[in-house]
Amino acid sequence: RRKMEDEIARVLEASISPDEATRVNAEQHLTQGGTMPGFGLALVRCALNRQVPPGTRQLAAVVLKKYVKEHWQEGEGKFFPPQTGEDEKAAIRELLPNGLADPEAKIRTACGMAIATIATWDWPQQWPQLTAQLVGAIRERTSEDSVAGALRCLAMILGDMEETQVEETVPALLPELCAIVAADAAMYTLAIKRRALAVLHACLLTLGVMSGARQRAARDLMTPLLRPWLDVFAAALANPPDPTDPGQCGLVLETLRCLSQVVQYFTKSAGDALVAPLGAAARLFHALAPAYHATTIGKESDEYEPPRDDEGEELSLESVVSQLLELIMCLVEHPKLRTLLRDGMEDTIH
Repeated sequence: RRKMEDEIARVLEASISPDEATRVNAEQHLTQGGTMPGFGLALVRCALNRQVPPGTRQLAAVVLKKYVKEHWQEGEGKFFPPQTGEDEKAAIRELLPNGLADPEAKIRTACGMAIATIATWDWPQQWPQLTAQLVGAIRERTSEDSVAGALRCLAMILGDMEETQVEETVPALLPELCAIVAADAAMYTLAIKRRALAVLHACLLTLGVMSGARQRAARDLMTPLLRPWLDVFAAALANPPDPTDPGQCGLVLETLRCLSQVVQYFTKSAGDALVAPLGAAARLFHALAPAYHATTIGKESDEYEPPRDDEGEELSLESVVSQLLELIMCLVEHPKLRTLLRDGMEDTIH
């Protein structure tokens, strides 16, 4: 077993060699390895082995995702025989979540992507404990890395969840997410809080697009869960973000996205509690105008390169203002809430 893991590490390192012949030979070995029993499990062990260089570990997790797509489920997508054995699958499912607590952010993301790929076929039927593992990592808060990894993975898999899965997961998950965002700044970084909001956004979007009886059930489900969030939104929007701080801009940006989803899909569930965060958003709109004008209006496009996160998303004052305008558009399109804009039009226009 150890021999296969060591061999895979050597081949992975060779696959990024500057020498073309070495690289091509290594890539052929990796393709052939996918047909060998134990290859997927050896990739997992390589990805989790902190004695291996981080770049090689990340590559092992990326190759694992490819392996899963090709060998996990016969008859699906890019399947190529043979199919992974059930014992090996079970061992991979047991080990892989450990990568979500890794100190290396790129390892957490790569392992999360591999988990999300497996979850497409195995969750929840063959992997019922995955939800408890991810929510548990958030609840237990053993380390910031474990929380970050669980949040990143949840954001990936929520988009592909069946409606019934979301309904089962949301009641346990949302209070834990809310606790993270509402926590003292010393407890969680702004980046972690933004991740928690991104998971909430994915939940709101999946539940919001349900139709018929499921839509009514989703509204009933969200009614007791939304109220604490609306207070958190109002607090997050109470003060303008520092234009030079991507963390502050990112948190406000994600809060506004979530608030827009509530306006679009869950005004009945929110009730009168929606007034406080909308009022905070209106005050924020005015408070940001001077800084927005100073940093954006009249600037040449090549003078300023906005800050971005590790996924390339812009975290700037301009992106916050754009999201505020999106929120206004949601209000304009809402038959009941548009009166709020009409009544306050003079205060809104700049």
